[in-house]
Amino acid sequence: MSLAGLTSAPPSGRTRPLLIDDTAYATAVIRQGAPIPWTDLAALVGHFGQTRSLLDPDAVWLDVRRWQQAQLERTPDLVTEMGRRSRTGYALRTLLGDDDLVAGLVTAVTTIGTSSRRPVVLHVPSPASWLSWAHGVAGTDLDEVDEDAADSASMYIAEWLGRLGAVPVSLVLLDAVGSPADTRESLSEYGSVTNVAKHVGWSVALRHADMVEAADDVVIATVPETFWTSSGDPDPEILGADILLATIPAAASPEHVLDRLATLR
Repeated sequence: MSLAGLTSAPPSGRTRPLLIDDTAYATAVIRQGAPIPWTDLAALVGHFGQTRSLLDPDAVWLDVRRWQQAQLERTPDLVTEMGRRSRTGYALRTLLGDDDLVAGLVTAVTTIGTSSRRPVVLHVPSPASWLSWAHGVAGTDLDEVDEDAADSASMYIAEWLGRLGAVPVSLVLLDAVGSPADTRESLSEYGSVTNVAKHVGWSVALRHADMVEAADDVVIATVPETFWTSSGDPDPEILGADILLATIPAAASPEHVLDRLATLR
């Protein structure tokens, strides 16, 4: 299901879909500070079930970088292989090309999507960010990430997306907040990613600190984090968007969060 399908019939019954980056908030409130069980699929499904019951988002938010980090902590041989060469891109290509990680993610996304009866948002780093992070994990840090390096990284990501198959994904969200790229990343530069996603019926967007670029003819508005700790009606400009994207602060009051969620119906 693409974003167009999600906007036509939001699973929550809201006027417009609400996508929630709930990782930090769910860790604080649902997990009581304990880590999310990324490597235990049954427990992870239970965690997302609790998140859905509490927040009722229109899609399950899966933080792929955190999921990968947890898997890498259990597979030191893969980390060693990622660092075997210092050539730019080798660490990311090795990470994304690992058959076991791909199969594990396919199983996780399929199981989570089926059990929650919600599509999944694959929250992944932008090409420049993912490239830099992978090299950091491998111990072959990059001094800079130029446009050519980011473009090459986007091709590795496109190939990786193509290997995921028909998993129940609605949106692939590339996150460029804090990107190490020399220049501001743009979704228009990552045609290889958008083409693969379009082929399997997924949407792609690129999140910046100040806005979200969407490949489809869809307007995604960012709900400011201050919304969750303030009072009053939501900004009318936000409510004019097709989709709302929110990050709930970990320190937000659970009771107040529920009150604020009600205003986004």
